[in-house]
Amino acid sequence: MNTFNFKLTNRLGIFLVTLFAICFAWFYIRPIEQDLHLRLFRLSFFGFEEMNGSAFLWGAVQSYLWAYIGVGLWQLVGIVTKKK
Repeated sequence: MNTFNFKLTNRLGIFLVTLFAICFAWFYIRPIEQDLHLRLFRLSFFGFEEMNGSAFLWGAVQSYLWAYIGVGLWQLVGIVTKKK
């Protein structure tokens, strides 16, 4: 029986949070099409309204949680489709 790999999921979560932080910083580093950038954040993250500290924290938490959801679904599909 497969066990849930928390170490791998934690690493993936940290990777996704790092990507989110880079995207968040890119909004200020390269201020071209900021409206599009903000709309994409609103589409991608629940409750994201504007570029501030609480939105960054909320987006980082959601990015980390998506790692657990993704790995969980990956393992579920692997268990369901595994041939006996």
